[in-house]
Amino acid sequence: MNQEAYGSITESFLKMRIFDKNLNAFINVHPTFLYESILDFCLFILLMMLRKNKRFKGQPVYIYFIVYGIGRAIIEGFRTDSLMIANFRVSQILSVILVIISSIMYFIGEKSRRKDTKRD
Repeated sequence: MNQEAYGSITESFLKMRIFDKNLNAFINVHPTFLYESILDFCLFILLMMLRKNKRFKGQPVYIYFIVYGIGRAIIEGFRTDSLMIANFRVSQILSVILVIISSIMYFIGEKSRRKDTKRD
């Protein structure tokens, strides 16, 4: 809403209208701050529903990092003000790394839980 952190030009039903000084005209852009807010709210609801049925210690954290990382990588693709290294957005690279590490940790936790339940 304060016209920072918005995305590329769009005609999506979720578009946000801003004034572009370079074009000297109003344009419709992706409201990436809104997309991230929706992601965070949905992720909060998901984690609240899963909190009582967690299967192993750390599961909610790993789920958060996996879902948030995927969502952030997608949302970052709409942004126009991203920090770039070569042709890659730094935030997308970090998000993918976060998803990979969290997925590995999730599967390690799940595997140790299975091993513990077999002993009982």
